[in-house]
Amino acid sequence: MKMKRILCVLLSAMMLLSVFTACGSTASEGGTTTPTIDEIVDSADIEACEIVFWHAMSNAQEEALTAITEEFNATNEWGITVTLVNQGTYSDLSTKLTANAASDTLPDLSQAYNNYVTSYLDKVVHLDAYVERGYDEMDYEDILESYRDENSEFGFISGVAFNKSTYLYFYNKTLFDQLGLSAPETWDDLITIGETFQSELGMVSLGYDDLAGLIEATLLQNGAEYISEDGAEFDTEEGLEAITYLMDLYNNGYARLVGEDSYFSGPLGNGLVGAYVGSSTGVSYISMIDGYELGVSTLPGNVTKAANTAGTNVMMFTTDLNKQAAAWEYLKFLTNTENTVYWAMQTGYMPVRTSGFESEEYQEYMAGSEAAQACYAQQDAYFSSLNFDGSYDVRTDIGSKFEELVLAEADGQTALDELVALVNGILQ
Repeated sequence: MKMKRILCVLLSAMMLLSVFTACGSTASEGGTTTPTIDEIVDSADIEACEIVFWHAMSNAQEEALTAITEEFNATNEWGITVTLVNQGTYSDLSTKLTANAASDTLPDLSQAYNNYVTSYLDKVVHLDAYVERGYDEMDYEDILESYRDENSEFGFISGVAFNKSTYLYFYNKTLFDQLGLSAPETWDDLITIGETFQSELGMVSLGYDDLAGLIEATLLQNGAEYISEDGAEFDTEEGLEAITYLMDLYNNGYARLVGEDSYFSGPLGNGLVGAYVGSSTGVSYISMIDGYELGVSTLPGNVTKAANTAGTNVMMFTTDLNKQAAAWEYLKFLTNTENTVYWAMQTGYMPVRTSGFESEEYQEYMAGSEAAQACYAQQDAYFSSLNFDGSYDVRTDIGSKFEELVLAEADGQTALDELVALVNGILQ
């Protein structure tokens, strides 16, 4: 029997409808999500209104988003006010979006990964007509092709790329130099580094912020497949080799789980771990204690290289045409060349536009940023996870299962069997 995890949401008997006088109807009132060019409100006719934007940014990221949004609010000619609402973590954001989709109370805009919305795609505004119309300001082709492809995987343009990153290898360069080590290029290098840190310093050399991402990347680096709508694709010889390699890293004490630290930026900066793999935006969170220098490099590989890409798109949910036009103006402003460069330089994310990457300002910044250089050095190895019904559940559960297997010190075959069973239990 095909099993699907269904989120049960208790709905109140009466739905509270918020009425914005200046804005017209809200997403809860229903309506089309596929406006035509003829239905789009011309920019000259946009009426003043409030746009609510849910996000999950914090620290330097939230500060940069706030700065861009405040500039838009102060300078736009229509009297549009974008209100930012921080929903906590990405997990919190996903849960709230799912619950509000069920009750037709979604915000006007929200950050979202594609796998968040697979169960309520009918709520996502199709942006094709807006892209085609463009108001002569949104050069959509300037957005990197991989991001445009990601936002077209459902058969329509579902969002606009915003905070995009890749995973990098962050390491304590001071300790690496002391031990005569270099940043790893291969899986064997990771083993050598682990052995050296253990024998010379009694330290764990490696951590991974994202266990689900770790599993997928490691499988791909060994030439194995990951998952499809039909279930696990890694119950193969290549898959066994990859999972065994991972279990050996942990079982031999070369890698550790993050535990209560949540992210490895803290333990790395405090000299408690030699290196970690995490999002490029993590560089804004790393503070090395006195005497330690940070190093940044590309991800190592095996049969091939494979580097996770991450980060959300901004999706539109309001069904009011005036608010859609207003939200579209904000999306164009948020992701224009100047702001995507500012955003990247402030946060460690990457510009979503070719013009942003090629700009003199960003090129000067990148010349002095080892992290930015590493991001683009591995661009040929980028991959994005496929999104379909159940893929979000796999991502959520497989990391927890892998942590259980690490704590149990499982061998490779046991780990493979349990991970395959987990995936198939969700997708089949």
